Amino acid sequence: MISYHVGQTYQSTEAQEREDFYDTGLATPFVIFNGTYVAWEQNPSNYDSVFTENIEAARTQPPYFNIYVDSAYASPSTGTFDLRIITADTIPEGNIVGFIAVLEDSLPGAYTEFMHVCRALYQFPVTLVYPDTLDTTITFSHSIPPHNLKTVVFIQDLDTKEVMQAQITGFMEE
Repeated sequence: MISYHVGQTYQSTEAQEREDFYDTGLATPFVIFNGTYVAWEQNPSNYDSVFTENIEAARTQPPYFNIYVDSAYASPSTGTFDLRIITADTIPEGNIVGFIAVLEDSLPGAYTEFMHVCRALYQFPVTLVYPDTLDTTITFSHSIPPHNLKTVVFIQDLDTKEVMQAQITGFMEE
């Protein structure tokens, strides 16, 4: 599930670029499931039912990849994790890209704390074919308290906008 709140307190260049990429024409609040289905719900009391319905539908899709994040450690200035991507099926032709979203939790908001605020977004090409595997170590700089740091690794077909698989992880403090 991806949501972009452009023009808000924690606006970033990456969020604006992703908003432009999706070009829904909708006003906030909208959420994009699996990169392809846009849900717009005005009433916050309906969020749980609308979002749960879409999450359950997205879970019925078999994955093209399996993503594993291990040994995730962070200091106050550096995060490191081991990433393994395994193809789970024949990968369709397309512009397949991996993304690493660096997230921060517990940021003050107008009515509540914001969780999973994207502070940086990195990308890398994914040129795997079935049955290939990618093993690598990712290291990045940040200024987020380690106990509030998370990452989401997701793989997306930029031609269809389909998010083909995603994995979120927290970090152990070094």
